[in-house]
Amino acid sequence: RSHDRKYLNIKPISFPMEESRRKCDVAKYLLSKRRLLVALLLGQCLSLLLCGTGTTSQLLEAWYHLSVPTTQVFVVYVLLAAIFGSALATRKDFLSILRDNWWKYAILGILDVEGNYLVVLAYKYTTLTSIQLLDSFAIVGVMVLSFIFLRIRFHLVHLVGVALAIVGMVVVFLADLHSLRTDGGEHQWFGDLLCIAGVTFYAIGNVAQEFLVKNHSVVEYLCMIGLVGSVVTGIQMCVLERVQLVNAEWNSYIGLLLGGFGACLLLFYVITPQVMRLSSAVVFNLSLITSDFFTLIVGVLFFGFIFSYVYIIGMLLTVLGVAIYSTKSPTAASPGDSCGCLVRRLFRKHAQRAAPTGLVVNDPAALPTISVLETVRHLPDSS
Repeated sequence: RSHDRKYLNIKPISFPMEESRRKCDVAKYLLSKRRLLVALLLGQCLSLLLCGTGTTSQLLEAWYHLSVPTTQVFVVYVLLAAIFGSALATRKDFLSILRDNWWKYAILGILDVEGNYLVVLAYKYTTLTSIQLLDSFAIVGVMVLSFIFLRIRFHLVHLVGVALAIVGMVVVFLADLHSLRTDGGEHQWFGDLLCIAGVTFYAIGNVAQEFLVKNHSVVEYLCMIGLVGSVVTGIQMCVLERVQLVNAEWNSYIGLLLGGFGACLLLFYVITPQVMRLSSAVVFNLSLITSDFFTLIVGVLFFGFIFSYVYIIGMLLTVLGVAIYSTKSPTAASPGDSCGCLVRRLFRKHAQRAAPTGLVVNDPAALPTISVLETVRHLPDSS
């Protein structure tokens, strides 16, 4: 009794073993989440690098009216091919890798090149902040493709979080569409469309990249993406940007900005496969959302941009959606849990409810034998 314990001055007995066990549970939990924590930390590094590529591209357009997106990424692909190609060439199975997997990396390389081209080209028409916020559209595409091809199953909280991120993206798009600022003019909506198209290519490429880096080596991926990207961007650069490169007034500041862009993008390509291996394409895209905060600071410091409440609302909605998504981890599907199995399971459940008492439908092949008239005849009378 409490009053007897107080009268006798008896203190509750403490168990040191329970406290140590509780500490061990916390340590085990942190160790179990170590891969995710490392992936999130590397994701923040990627956010800073992504902000760096966007800032240098925006400065090239704002200060020197130079927009050469293919040329900017061409040097990066050449460096990837040179650095990791020399390492892959020492392997005995180098020729077999080229022969067996070239078409996979060709498709991925084209998607990556065109995604980079469209996003960098969008800096010519819209603002840095809008592009960073619209990048969240890639999360939707990654989720859909991961569900279909990588067999990842998402829950209701993930759908709610993505829906809020989409609302934030729409708010930013409408703000640019009706904006009266003089720095981008009436073509800001076109830049937003270019950005959305580019991040759609990114979404397809991210899912394919997750599959490749988890089933092949990182050196092989970086080498092949560098080889394909060098060929595609080299041809595209000669066709689309030859005149701009000849007529540009080159100076040391332009060289520094191009060098800064190349360094940020090169590190971005090197770190991205590590994040994919530790987590997933969805976590990778979610980690990049924080680049909006870094971009906000850069926009105020370098471009003198005053953000309206509409942009703040869009950013808050996007961040809130990411926070809701992160409250629960998605699960992997079981071997028999494909999209077709899910559809058949729904039909089987409906047939079992509508079938006569005592009739159990366990085999999906038996479903067509139940006629529609027989099913309707045994339905309960609503009257």
